[in-house]
Amino acid sequence: MKNSVDYFLMVLFLSGTVSGYSQTKQPVDYVDNRTGVLDEYSNCVIGPQLPFGSINPSPQTKNGNDDGYNPNEPIRGFGQLHVSGTGWGTNGQIFLSPQIGLAVGEIEHDSPKSNESAHPYEYKVTLNRYKIGVQFTPSLHSAIYKFNFPKSDSANILFDITHNIPMDIKPIIGGTVSEGIITINTNDHKDISGSGIYDGGFGGGAYKIYFYARVNKMPMQTSTWLNGNISVGSTSRQFLKNNDRVGAILNFSTRENEEIYLKIAISYKSIDHAKKWLEEEIPEWNYNKVRDAAKSIWNEELKKITVEGGTEKDKTIFYTAMYHTQLMPRNRTNDYQCFDKDVPVWDDHFAIWDTWRTVYPLHLLINPEMVSGTVNSFIARFKKNGYVKDAFINGNDMPSEQGGNNVDNIIADAYLKNIKGVDWEEAYKILKYDADYQRLGSSDTFKEKGWIPAGIGSCSVTMEYCYNDYCTALVAKGLGRQEDYKKYLQRSKQWVNLWNKDAESDGFKGFIMPRKLNGDFVAIDLKKNPSSWRDYFYEGSSWTYSWFAPHDFEKLVELNGGSGNFVKKLDYGFKNDLIDYSNEPAFLAVQGFHYAGRPDLSSYWVRKLLKESFTEKGLPGNDDSGAMSAWYIFSAMGFFPNAGQNIYYLTGPLFTGITIHLGNDRILNISAPKASETYIYMHGVSINGKKLATTIIDYDEIKNGGTILFDMSDKPLLPKSDLNAPLKN
Repeated sequence: MKNSVDYFLMVLFLSGTVSGYSQTKQPVDYVDNRTGVLDEYSNCVIGPQLPFGSINPSPQTKNGNDDGYNPNEPIRGFGQLHVSGTGWGTNGQIFLSPQIGLAVGEIEHDSPKSNESAHPYEYKVTLNRYKIGVQFTPSLHSAIYKFNFPKSDSANILFDITHNIPMDIKPIIGGTVSEGIITINTNDHKDISGSGIYDGGFGGGAYKIYFYARVNKMPMQTSTWLNGNISVGSTSRQFLKNNDRVGAILNFSTRENEEIYLKIAISYKSIDHAKKWLEEEIPEWNYNKVRDAAKSIWNEELKKITVEGGTEKDKTIFYTAMYHTQLMPRNRTNDYQCFDKDVPVWDDHFAIWDTWRTVYPLHLLINPEMVSGTVNSFIARFKKNGYVKDAFINGNDMPSEQGGNNVDNIIADAYLKNIKGVDWEEAYKILKYDADYQRLGSSDTFKEKGWIPAGIGSCSVTMEYCYNDYCTALVAKGLGRQEDYKKYLQRSKQWVNLWNKDAESDGFKGFIMPRKLNGDFVAIDLKKNPSSWRDYFYEGSSWTYSWFAPHDFEKLVELNGGSGNFVKKLDYGFKNDLIDYSNEPAFLAVQGFHYAGRPDLSSYWVRKLLKESFTEKGLPGNDDSGAMSAWYIFSAMGFFPNAGQNIYYLTGPLFTGITIHLGNDRILNISAPKASETYIYMHGVSINGKKLATTIIDYDEIKNGGTILFDMSDKPLLPKSDLNAPLKN
């Protein structure tokens, strides 16, 4: 992955010498930034961003969602930092509002919009209230804006350093600003800089944002403001108390259709560092050059997986999903004071509970440097803080975790697949620490009893701890730590302590249930999803979590009474929407059919979910930093990872041809000439000409590239056993 300032500058240079693209539609042309924005749930950001870039400029509106935006509301202005696909927002700084006339209040300058277009490399809109055209394009830490003003002596660009999403756009989240300053350069008044200390949103903990901005035209007049009081001619203003409203105004006299350009960079380190990013990344005022470079970068990234066949709609959803998997986490190496030069810092893990399952396995194939960078970032954080938590946002570890210690799963997945550039002995220290000191429950009961007694998240955390132990055991074995391997492998089997064979729902027996310290099970509604940080299960019901044993599917089949009963129960769960596929705990459930001799049902349900749950408007739930999009990508390619292990499940692709450019410069081709909307079942699979006798393959079979050939049919290939007779779908 060429995600660096040097690479951006190289592409920026080349974009000045090569004009346009061929007439053939490119992967970037399929991406629709409105996907995940137009629907009710996905919370994706409509504004553009470079792959894993630090800055993500985007419009914000009245009644915005966690991404700050509601497509049906007037635009309030434009922030530079956003998080994509999340269920609880943060950020939204540093806020800009171009205006005719002047309104400094939070809600007084909203404008209806028209002519909106959104791409990975550029956003455009017309603010109808002011007849101002706005467009902007990003680099890695900076962005350039082009404002097209009407003729006016009262053309203004407002800066608001107080504004943020948790405080102003979605106040139910709650946000505060404890300190801030904004300064206009007194020489030519073209440069403006400042900082603020913010708190609020998912992750918690205060963080400081610095910015440096520059305009290409000297203002006619400058002002600052504090709590609505404007000081004409002032060049500096700072907070006097928490949550003061502080900002600055650049006033211009403009001709009809005059273009004024503004460049802005964001840093978590200092104002000087923001200025450095700005001068390195966007040294000129050539807007088109920056935009074309961003477009070229995205096209190269998206070309790492190319697809043939399928519909135009399928390709739009696929390449938009590819885009969404490369927004978070953000590479903020060399942008934090507390980490030394060139020490990897990957920020905005929102959260690993989501991304370990699909996002990281995807990038392990096509962007291994991103994975090694993340693991090395974990190592750096562990050395600095003594722990590595599930969520790391704006440079802060969030103390509570949504489930288990799932950084362990990313480390294990990378280790087993031999990702280069990691000191695995150092990485193992994180696994060992988590296994020995983090998997506690109340009074260390997870290790003493084998389960966490009934309480908040007790069932889901127990299940995830067991899988964390399994992943740790695999790494311990590889590093020759036999005692650790045996201990953690044995602990990984403890999830069965929460299996109540007598628990019954809709005529099916055997479910995960909360258990008291004395061993008694707690009677619960097995279909109830208690939501976040509530009793027993995190964002899922027992019907969902009773299929979560990624390392022990064979045991699940046994506990459910054998293959026949297992298949009937799992199929019933999908038919009756009891397994919530709009959230990550259910991601692997559909692959359970492979362990009961019915891969045809995995194929059936994967294709049904692809067709009915993913649209050009959005996804079935929060995209969660690309986790849901990555599920779509794997499923559309016809193979799916069991993250933290070396295996993939084959289900058959949506497209007739797929080319994956692996990170080791090898190419993996997937061919399914008969794949279509009805030809969804596998009747045979071969890898490099060798016919497979199974639908579960190892990473080693594809790591060096080659060809997977699927023979697809419109009828399932059923086993001969009467126990696995066809089910009506």
